[in-house]
Amino acid sequence: MASANYVLRRLLAETGWTEQQLASAVNATGAETGLTLRYDRSAVSHWLAGRRPWGPVPALLAETLSRRLGRPVTVAEAGLAVPRDTGQHGEDAVEVIIALAAVSGGQRRVLTDSAYSLAALAVPAWSQLPDPVRPRPAGLDRLVPARVDAAEQMMSLFTEADANSGGGRARAALAAYLAYDVAPCLTAAASRALRARMLAVATQLTYLCAFMCFDDDQHALAQRYYRAALDLAARNGDQAAYAIGLRALSVQAHELGHHRPALTLAEVAASTGRRQFPPGRQAFFLGQVAVAAAADGDRRGAIDALGAAERLLSKASSASFVMGSYHPAALAHQQAAVCDLLGDRRGAIEAMSASVRHRPAGERRSRAITTARLAELQLAHGHLDEAVASWHDFLDDYPYLCSGRATSALKQLRSMLRPHAANRPAARLLTRAAALA
Repeated sequence: MASANYVLRRLLAETGWTEQQLASAVNATGAETGLTLRYDRSAVSHWLAGRRPWGPVPALLAETLSRRLGRPVTVAEAGLAVPRDTGQHGEDAVEVIIALAAVSGGQRRVLTDSAYSLAALAVPAWSQLPDPVRPRPAGLDRLVPARVDAAEQMMSLFTEADANSGGGRARAALAAYLAYDVAPCLTAAASRALRARMLAVATQLTYLCAFMCFDDDQHALAQRYYRAALDLAARNGDQAAYAIGLRALSVQAHELGHHRPALTLAEVAASTGRRQFPPGRQAFFLGQVAVAAAADGDRRGAIDALGAAERLLSKASSASFVMGSYHPAALAHQQAAVCDLLGDRRGAIEAMSASVRHRPAGERRSRAITTARLAELQLAHGHLDEAVASWHDFLDDYPYLCSGRATSALKQLRSMLRPHAANRPAARLLTRAAALA
């Protein structure tokens, strides 16, 4: 018979929550990791009585308590010790990408022993990093240029697959490729120049794997891959890649509603080597500052950052780069987000419409999600016919996608349209959406 968990009981008392409030908060933390949890006070009573919850829930519980108490609370400190440490801080990037391959496999919904962590967003600025360590080769293998060439080619293939089909389609394949093909190359003997190339493509692939997890609503996995990409960028002395990783963490935090850390990360990313970056890349960072500032209630900061991004992008000869890209469609999407956050719904619809029009043909997933968001804005503004037309465009792309974000957009379509089911065009759209659900 399990012994009562007195340390968890003390922590609950410290939070000032009831058992039901703790259960609801754990459910909310789980939703960030793509889990639908329905715990209530009876579940918490079982935990307090000494029963250990299943799978990733101990980590979710520890993260929930950490946020409430404003200090790190580990699984062990919550009286829910697990056999191994699953913390996200100070992990070696190579070890991470090998370990995560085991939980990034074939299932669309994967369960890990970690949770999306606010504490893991405390990332040092570039100027605070120690000098990169050049690891000694760990085996007898020697890296040859052909292996690096192959990895760079795979980067192109995986990037195209993600843009056209969504993160869920090739996420498991990329995780396996990182673990079993790329990771050994990072410990092989190599010249300084060849090692730098290998680290660069490893950073890019790890970043892409993180984004695929993000797109598939696997936020705990995404965060750990992003942190691993930051570690690889730091090892390689790659300031641009490090700043892009910080921006990605900001985008994820914003998506999950953590607005203040999102703004901090966006600002640090934008200030990292600002003078060294070309105009297009500076715009890429400042656009995210604008969105994060608007979400955090900084109207002036959002408008200033957005204006600077517009001016910089107009000066850019090209704003396409391996880790992320930035073009008029991306800027218009951020304009729409800022307008919506600042209460200008008409401006948001105009900007989102422009984003759909300018979206490159090869970006099916982004076009679909942007179109769905346009429909949501149109319906919220009372434009039912326009929203129905936009949602039909979204459904044209949807069957080609394997993306948690696209699936969430489909659920939102059905939820928002149900009150209009008496409208004949809306009813036809709901029937079409139901066939795809």
